[in-house]
Amino acid sequence: MQPQRLGPRAGMGPFCLGCSHRKCYSPIRNLISQETFKFHFENLRYAKNRNNTFLCYEVTRKDCDSPVSLYHGVFTNKDDIHAEICFLYWFHDKVLKVLSPREEFMVTWYMSWSPCFKCAEQVVRFLATHHNLSLDIFSSRLYNVSKPETQQNLCRLVLEGAQVAAMDLYEFKKCWKKFVDNDGRRFRPWESLLTNFRYQDSKLQEILRRMGLLSEEEFCWQFYNRGVKHLCYYHYMKPYLCYQVEQFNGQEPLKGCLLSKKGKQHAEILFLDKIRSMELSQVTITCYLTWSPCPNCAWQLAAFKRDHPDLILHIYTSRLYFHWKRPFQKGLCSLWQSGILVDVMDLPQFTDCWTNFVSPKRPFWPWEGLEKNSRRTQRRLRRIKESWGLQDLVNDFGNLQLGPPIS
Repeated sequence: MQPQRLGPRAGMGPFCLGCSHRKCYSPIRNLISQETFKFHFENLRYAKNRNNTFLCYEVTRKDCDSPVSLYHGVFTNKDDIHAEICFLYWFHDKVLKVLSPREEFMVTWYMSWSPCFKCAEQVVRFLATHHNLSLDIFSSRLYNVSKPETQQNLCRLVLEGAQVAAMDLYEFKKCWKKFVDNDGRRFRPWESLLTNFRYQDSKLQEILRRMGLLSEEEFCWQFYNRGVKHLCYYHYMKPYLCYQVEQFNGQEPLKGCLLSKKGKQHAEILFLDKIRSMELSQVTITCYLTWSPCPNCAWQLAAFKRDHPDLILHIYTSRLYFHWKRPFQKGLCSLWQSGILVDVMDLPQFTDCWTNFVSPKRPFWPWEGLEKNSRRTQRRLRRIKESWGLQDLVNDFGNLQLGPPIS
């Protein structure tokens, strides 16, 4: 279940670090040495003797045409104050106090370590009291994420509108170019950079997924709805299932995000196990899938629906999985015949999925060709219905409301 959004009044009341602390911290410099960058930003799985945190920041102002860069520099830990908190003190005094409160700012952090749970808590509160600020956090390594409180606060950052991601090659290149005294040299990746990125990224995705969330990058990559031309790419597009359960008793919707893992149960089967454990009756369930179900998952979903006639299940899929193969078409037909509503994700569904499972505060910006790709996939799905003689049946189900209306 997705955690409730915690605002500025959670625990401590309205909070602003800048107002509660008079001392202003200054960035150490605008550039760091190549040696410092390579030592502190190397994205090792197990980093020893790297007890300091380097935070490279850029502050831009939102303009009509394009963002305008205002400040950039580097913070490190100062005495007992972590780099993130030093930045917040500085930002309050040097930016918020000086410029108009009507200005909107975009802040980007490139960090050697992700925020600890205490710093993440403070950043959440700062964002909650400054709605004209958006924050993107890219971290080379994840700090102490085995602790539940750290995981919780990383997710709270996302819920408060921040983007939280692991640094990929692209971010390392940008950081090197902007914040390193590089003597005009290009960034040369270390041997294990991409391997270690995948490790850090998978850990972060797992944390977000446990809380019913996806990162922005993962959502845009995995839910991208253009057809896959080569079979080899099917293995790179992961089968995600995001679900929302709306109950008729007025309780908060139940949400979750599931991922199929190689050699283990598919996300649809994990979803069925979870729904069965809830012992729900009259509910409406909406599922967003990156891939339409395989034949086995489709038949199990259909059997579940027949066993629970009072339950309304609507499945939206971004892409059709092996749609040209008869067994996969037959699986889709079994879903329709059982009363499950199966459709293709279009802009409203992508937007709803983003709001509920990625970021409730950041707007969804559709990628180029989203609606065109959706229409193409809808035509394919319609041809499958017609070829199996199910178009009239599907139309009847689409016009039929099952169960009492949701209040």
